[in-house]
Amino acid sequence: MQQRKMNFREKIRAYKLGTQVTIAWILMAVFVISFAAYQFPAVRKAPVASELVLALFTSILVSVVTLVVSIIVEFNRHKADAYLESIREFGIGNLFINKENVLRELLSDCDSKIWISGYRLILTKNLKNDIYNAIKRGADFYGLICPPWTEAFKMVYGANEKVIDNYLDVFYSVSKARKELGGSARQIKIVFVNKPIFSDTYRVDQRLIAGPYMHNRDEEDHAITAKDFFSYDLVRKSRLSDLIDAEYRTLYKEAESELDLDKFDEVYAKIRSGDFCEADKIKLFMEACIEHTPEDIL
Repeated sequence: MQQRKMNFREKIRAYKLGTQVTIAWILMAVFVISFAAYQFPAVRKAPVASELVLALFTSILVSVVTLVVSIIVEFNRHKADAYLESIREFGIGNLFINKENVLRELLSDCDSKIWISGYRLILTKNLKNDIYNAIKRGADFYGLICPPWTEAFKMVYGANEKVIDNYLDVFYSVSKARKELGGSARQIKIVFVNKPIFSDTYRVDQRLIAGPYMHNRDEEDHAITAKDFFSYDLVRKSRLSDLIDAEYRTLYKEAESELDLDKFDEVYAKIRSGDFCEADKIKLFMEACIEHTPEDIL
């Protein structure tokens, strides 16, 4: 049901500004009376009376102006509060334009859990060192990727998108952190799904940062690309947060394959020591993939 719009008087009552408005009207009436009294010849001829009346209506005028300005400010502030309350109730705690800066700040002291998702991992590649440091501090790592060999990826970006180097760089940082931790490494899982991913989702400890994939044409080569127009920091335990969380977990369980990091290390060394085209790199990379066993994300 669409919410009925309140009129101005109802908004004044809703924002609890009725007392201030009443006082403003009373002061305005006193100002008009005192100003009118000042116009009487008898008052003008009496120096003391005229000075008192002049001082009275000028001071009241200042009070009226100050009070009206205060009412306007409070009125607008309450309108903004109502908007923010609605946004927060929906599940959005904050909006960001630059997701990379937000994630880098959050990753700087992350030590519990990291989720990533995506197609081409351009942003994730920029954060690879931050992810590496977080894993070294003890964070679990989960990756949900729609890779270039799947039909879902090709439906969005076509068959000629060169992204495998991004995968190699990101997963090498993850594997490096795992090896350096040795037996103390926590849960690290990277799965591959042949389904479209609609939300660019990152979890850093208890913070869930997400945003829609909004596809447009690149200005230079006119190829389709996903622009990060905005992201939202989700309120914990909100309806929207639960939906994004459930989407990630659902796709994770339905993944077809996952990355074997031991095999990946061998493949990575082979690729870096040779001169391979994109297609050959993908074939080698796929050798490090094994069948995914569905499980819950901790």
